[in-house]
Amino acid sequence: MTEWHLDGRWGQILGIIFAAALIILVIVMLGLAIVNPISILTFILGLGALAALACAGFLAYWTWGLSHAIYTLDRNAVIIQWGAYERQVPLSAIQNVLTASEIKGLSLRGVLRWPGLWVGLGRAEGLGPVYFYASKPPGDMVFIQTAVRVYAISPVNKEDFIAALRERQEMGPTQEVEESERHPAIFDWESWRDPMIWGLLGSSVLLWVLLLGLLAWRFPSLPPEIVLQTDAQGLPLLVANANRIFYLALLGAIFLVFNGGAGIIFYRRERMLARVLWLGLLLLQSSLWIAALSILLAAA
Repeated sequence: MTEWHLDGRWGQILGIIFAAALIILVIVMLGLAIVNPISILTFILGLGALAALACAGFLAYWTWGLSHAIYTLDRNAVIIQWGAYERQVPLSAIQNVLTASEIKGLSLRGVLRWPGLWVGLGRAEGLGPVYFYASKPPGDMVFIQTAVRVYAISPVNKEDFIAALRERQEMGPTQEVEESERHPAIFDWESWRDPMIWGLLGSSVLLWVLLLGLLAWRFPSLPPEIVLQTDAQGLPLLVANANRIFYLALLGAIFLVFNGGAGIIFYRRERMLARVLWLGLLLLQSSLWIAALSILLAAA
């Protein structure tokens, strides 16, 4: 078994720089949101900070994968290791070994890339999906073609790798192995493919985010005190400071944590109970919208 390394130094350095820049951006946006009066700008800055934090985590994850990337070659398979991902490509399944000049219509639309890192899913005309696990541009990659997909890798000594691969193919395998993939178990959760989750839980999250945006937008125009509760005749029962209106958003967040979290916990064992919890969550978020609109219209 021989290990083949890839040169990912620049990819790691740039990945760390990009992730750090996004973290700084998160801090700046949160600082601006805190020092400025509550308004729709506060909401936009908060969403921007959340998006930047998610992007930083995404970049950090793939940069970490590059720092733990290696190719292993023996008489049975090429094993591509990229962080928590592992691809096993049997030598018997390899139909061709190509260079970039032999590939037509190479599309990089789904590939995350910067100098020193190329990872993701692309396509090539006549070849189908191309899985990139490389640290150099296509001109320095080796493209391993099987019956169903192509793998793009970038061992440091490309010519030596190709020669070693062909030599082991001629020697023949010592055992039969299958083309396979190993990745974090979280990506195999059935819940990702359940439309009820995206419909009920996703709608509840969206309603809460929109409610928060509505309250932030309308807050600057509210009077110092607002009516939070009235009796049957419409007379005020509870008058409070205008910032109390954000209690509605706080209630929505609590419902998300408890109903949404409980549904996720029960999903694998009691799927129907999970869906009932998420349906109740959607109804609760809808009721908060009705309450918010009533208070805002009364204060207008």
